[in-house]
Amino acid sequence: MKAMANRSRRVALRLLTALLPLFATGVAVRVEAQQTRTVGPAARATEIRIPSEPGVVLAGTLYLPTGRGKGPYPLAVMIQGYGPNKRAGYSEIIKRLATDGIASLEYDKRGVGQSTGTYKEDVERLTADAAAVVAAMRHRSDIIGSRIALVGHSQGGVIAPAAAAADPHIAAVVTLAGTVGNGLPYVRRGIYRQMTKMIVGGQDALIGPAADAAMALLQARVDSGDAKTIARLRANAVDRFEAAGFPRPQAEQALAMIDVPEAWSANKFRSASDLKALHIPVLAVFGSKDTVVVDDAPAARAALANNRLARVVILDGLGHSFQEGMVTGAPNEVSNLGPYLGSPRLATLVGDWLRDTLSPKRGEGMGQVR
Repeated sequence: MKAMANRSRRVALRLLTALLPLFATGVAVRVEAQQTRTVGPAARATEIRIPSEPGVVLAGTLYLPTGRGKGPYPLAVMIQGYGPNKRAGYSEIIKRLATDGIASLEYDKRGVGQSTGTYKEDVERLTADAAAVVAAMRHRSDIIGSRIALVGHSQGGVIAPAAAAADPHIAAVVTLAGTVGNGLPYVRRGIYRQMTKMIVGGQDALIGPAADAAMALLQARVDSGDAKTIARLRANAVDRFEAAGFPRPQAEQALAMIDVPEAWSANKFRSASDLKALHIPVLAVFGSKDTVVVDDAPAARAALANNRLARVVILDGLGHSFQEGMVTGAPNEVSNLGPYLGSPRLATLVGDWLRDTLSPKRGEGMGQVR
């Protein structure tokens, strides 16, 4: 019985990865082992504290270029991915930016590291934190307030466009493996895709209704459905999963892991709409071996199709954490490779693009969707 329960849990966990792009990309990107903040002689580090609501103080490090005078400098604000992440995830990119005279800021998530408050994966609150950081930086004499870019990885790639869509004075946005979609339909797409991979000989006519049943349950949660309705929809979803090819225990375990508060809040997910609303320079970067964010580059192209200052790039051979040497792209490879977000190709791409985009002489048409 114990072996069967363990197998059920493993299968459920695999299905849960269908939701990872929305609320659990931390499986691949948590930066607990990345506590070094060495960025080389091109930048000098200054510890800062930034107030955010309600009563939270965010702890950050501002990296100002050396050998570039006293400034003021353009700035790139780095936004972390899912998980209780501290600073230190962007060291390689920060090094590159400093050599071009661009300042960078990293900060601990609320309730993590030296930041106060309670840690919670609330994208709306985290977006407000990013806005608070930008507002504070605009008041510094060593920062050019009109030339601030947002750079976000994974979940940060959702937060950056959201913050920029609400702030017309953001100069540019870079998303790295950021998911692109709107609401529960995006969740359904992920669940459907994962189920087709997992069920050998699974029939589309059965997998589709199973995904729809899961969405009906989540929608009822969003609508604060009564207990009787929730129980009925949950039982129906289990039945549909079983009909699609999951043994009953695995179906029940899968629904238990999908039916969680993070998924209920997915109706607020609007990254496709946020990207579409941007008319500033946007660079969206994806890795060809990313197993977490799988089909989002085409969605990014569609969302940015009318933005002549946007560029979508897929870097061959890189996974979700943009490290060289990926073989399968699986999360368990991350710890055996180089620095997180450490691909020289990524640093060059982002560095060149931000250098040109934040230049005071930047011309129009810097990017293109391709």
